Amino acid sequence: MKHRIYTGFVANPRSASARGGIHDGANTTRAQMEYFPDGAIVVTETGRIDFAGTRNDALSSYPAAEVREYPNALIIPGLVDTHVHLPQYEAAAIGTGELLDWLNTYIFPLEARFADDSYAREQSRRFFADALSLGTTTMSVYCSSQRNATERAFEAAFEAGIRVCMGKTMMDFGAPENILFSAHQNIEDSLAIAKAWHGSDDGRLQYTLTPRFAGSCSRELLRLTGDAARANSLRIQTHLSENPSELRYIAELFPEFSSYTDVYAAHGILTGQTVMAHSIYLSAQERSLLREHDCALSHCPCSNRFLQSGVMALRKSMREGFKIGLGSDVAGGFSLSMLNEAKEAAESSKTWNILNRGEETPPVNAEEALWLATLGGAEALGLEQNIGNFVRGKEADFVVLSLKDILPNHSSFSAPEQVISRAVYGAGRGAVLTTFVRGKQVFTRS
Repeated sequence: MKHRIYTGFVANPRSASARGGIHDGANTTRAQMEYFPDGAIVVTETGRIDFAGTRNDALSSYPAAEVREYPNALIIPGLVDTHVHLPQYEAAAIGTGELLDWLNTYIFPLEARFADDSYAREQSRRFFADALSLGTTTMSVYCSSQRNATERAFEAAFEAGIRVCMGKTMMDFGAPENILFSAHQNIEDSLAIAKAWHGSDDGRLQYTLTPRFAGSCSRELLRLTGDAARANSLRIQTHLSENPSELRYIAELFPEFSSYTDVYAAHGILTGQTVMAHSIYLSAQERSLLREHDCALSHCPCSNRFLQSGVMALRKSMREGFKIGLGSDVAGGFSLSMLNEAKEAAESSKTWNILNRGEETPPVNAEEALWLATLGGAEALGLEQNIGNFVRGKEADFVVLSLKDILPNHSSFSAPEQVISRAVYGAGRGAVLTTFVRGKQVFTRS
C-alpha cells in the first residue's frame, strides 16, 4: 500500500474526552492533547490515517512513502462546524436587532431568493469553497426551505469534496408564505432528498432532518420529524433556548408544556442523534432531559453576542458531560472561521465569569477550544469513529496552517500550548496553507 508522509508541528486531540473535565490541581480543566513539534502524519492511498508521531519515526517506518515537508507549519485535524446556515452567508455581519426581528428583516427575504436555481447553485459553491479555505472539513448545514436549493447544495458539497450533515430547513408557519410548506410536504421533500443523497460517496454526504425551531413548526411537523428520524435513523438539528424573546414566544405557542425542551421531548425530537444549537437558557430539568436522551449541544458564541442573545455556561455543560461542538451560526455569526469561533468560545467563558461573580468556573483555554472545534464537534455529530483526530484507521481530514502567519519571528513563546493559543487567537484567513478531506487536497493557498 502506498503512503504519503506530511511533516510539521502536529497537534493531536486525544480520544479521551475533555467533556468530563480533567483537573490539574490548580483549579483548571484542560483538554487532552498530544504534540509532536517535529512530527508527522502518515496517510494511506485510501485516505486514512496510518500513523501520527515523530518525523523520524514516520520516515524510518515508511521508507518508501512520498514525503511532503511543511517545516514551518502546524498540522491539526479538520475543523468541524456543528451549526451553520448556508442561505444566510451573504448576510454575514449584516443587520441589527435581536433574533426574531433580525430573521424577519434580513434573513427570511434572503432565504426566499434560493427558489432561483442558479442563485442557489452559485451561493452553495461559494459557501463550501470559502469554508474549505478556512480549514473547515465538516459542516452541519441548514439549507433554505426549498427542495431544489437543498439539492443544489448537495451537488455543490459533492463537487467541493467537503463532508456535510445537511438538510432542508422545515417550516410550516411563523414565517413569510413564500418559504413555508405544509408539514407533510416538508417531510416528503426531506425524505426524497435523503433517499438521493444520504450516505453518498461512502458516507461523506449525510442527510439531517432540520426543523428550524419550535416557533416555525406546527405540532404536526414536529411529530412527523420525530417519526421520520426514528424510521430512517436520521439525525435531527434544530434550535433551543437561544434568546429571551424566543423563549417567551415558545411559551405562548405551547402553553401546555413546562419548558421549551419539553416541547421537543413530547414530539420525539430528542434523540442520541439530535444537535441542539445555542441552548443558553436551560433549567436543571431541561439539562437533565437533554442528557437523558444523549442530545448534543452546538455552542455558537459569535452569534450569541452578535444578536445579543446571551452567554452560554460552557464550562458547566462540559462538566455535566454533554457532547459539545462549536458552530459558526452564519449569519448570526459573522465568520465561517472555526478558529475564530474557538477563540470566541474561550473568551465567552470569561465573559460568563464576569457576569456571574461568585460562581466563576475555570475559563476554557485555547487547547480546549481547539478540542471542541475538532474532536468535540465530531462527537457532537456522531462522527468520532471516522474523524476528529489522528487515530490510525480514521479518515484523513486535516489542515496545514502557516506558523509564519501565526507566530512572530524568533518568538520566545514556543511551548506547544502557546503555539496552539497563537493559532486559535491569531490565525486569520491567510493562515491556512492547505486543507485535506480523506487525504485529498480540497484547498490550497495560491
